[in-house]
Amino acid sequence: MSSPVTRTTKSKGRFVLEADMTNSRFFAFLLANYLHRVDRARRKVFGSITLAQVAELIGLSSVEPHVRDKAFRREHGNFESVIGIEGQRASNATSISSALEMLRETVRRNIKQLLKLGYIVKKERSAYVLKPGAIQAPEYQAAIADAMRETFIFMNEAIDQGFIRWEPRQERR
Repeated sequence: MSSPVTRTTKSKGRFVLEADMTNSRFFAFLLANYLHRVDRARRKVFGSITLAQVAELIGLSSVEPHVRDKAFRREHGNFESVIGIEGQRASNATSISSALEMLRETVRRNIKQLLKLGYIVKKERSAYVLKPGAIQAPEYQAAIADAMRETFIFMNEAIDQGFIRWEPRQERR
C-alpha cells in the first residue's frame, strides 16, 4: 500500500466547534458510532480492544520522543520505512497499566499474547517495543485505512450537521 507523502505546512485555517450545540445528542450518537466503527477495525487486527490498546500504547510510546523531530518525520513519515528496535523507546507493564488505567496483571497477560502474535518484541528486561515491520503487515495497513476512512466520514457528517466548521486563518498585517 502506497502511503501519502508526509508534509508539514502552515495551516490555512482550522476546524472549530460551533458554540450552539442544541443538537448535542445527535453529535454524541455520531461520535459513538464513529468510535464503534474504528474499534471494529482494531478488533479485526488484534482480536480484542484491550489487546489493541496495549499494542497501540507500546507503539505510541516507542516513537513519542521523536515525533516532533523534523528529520525523524522526514525519514519515517510514511509506512514505507521501518523503525528498528534501537530507534524505539521501550515500555513496561507498569507504565502501560498506569497510562491505560488497566490492571497490571491484565496488561501483563496482553503483553504475553502480543509477544506470541508477533506484534511486539522484548527490547530489554520487562520492556517492550513494536516488532519492526509489524505495522507494515497487510491486516494492520487495512485497519489503518479503515480508521482513516471512518475518520473522514465522521468529520464530514459533523460538518454536514453543523457541529464543526472551517475557519480560515486570519492574515496578520
